[in-house]
Amino acid sequence: MPTPVSHAAVGFAIAAWTQQRPPTRRVCLVAAGCAVLPDIDFFGWPVAHRGLTHSLAFAIAAAAAATFIFFRGPQWSRQRARVAVALGVAALSHGFLDALSTYSYGVGFFVPFSQQRYRFPWTPLGNPTGSLAGQLVQEALVVFLPAVLLAWLAFRAPARSA
Repeated sequence: MPTPVSHAAVGFAIAAWTQQRPPTRRVCLVAAGCAVLPDIDFFGWPVAHRGLTHSLAFAIAAAAAATFIFFRGPQWSRQRARVAVALGVAALSHGFLDALSTYSYGVGFFVPFSQQRYRFPWTPLGNPTGSLAGQLVQEALVVFLPAVLLAWLAFRAPARSA
């Protein structure tokens, strides 16, 4: 199962590539937080893990709230819309990564409208019977290192002309 560090790295990389060059660290850090946020259901909530907080509805609500809280401005702009979309994709990436694992019954992408759980046909992340060290190495190779490399490349990419 993906760890919060890998979720954050993916969210950071998503924001780095969706922003204008050079990307702002603030947007990337908030996106990293949005990517980790769905796991709040793991800490004693009376709902099933990988349910509502891993859904498309939650990703949209989290992105809207984070945009409002961290990126206030006098008016709606294209830049703020781009930030909101990046934050939403970062939040949604959490459920997608979880659907790549064999841990649990799957992810409730459409909760509260459907209780159906989904897992992708390809599940390269984690075998619940495997060792923790093996799972962490597997996750580092499949998720964390590629995300860090992509984020680094986004910051190294030349500025786009207007």
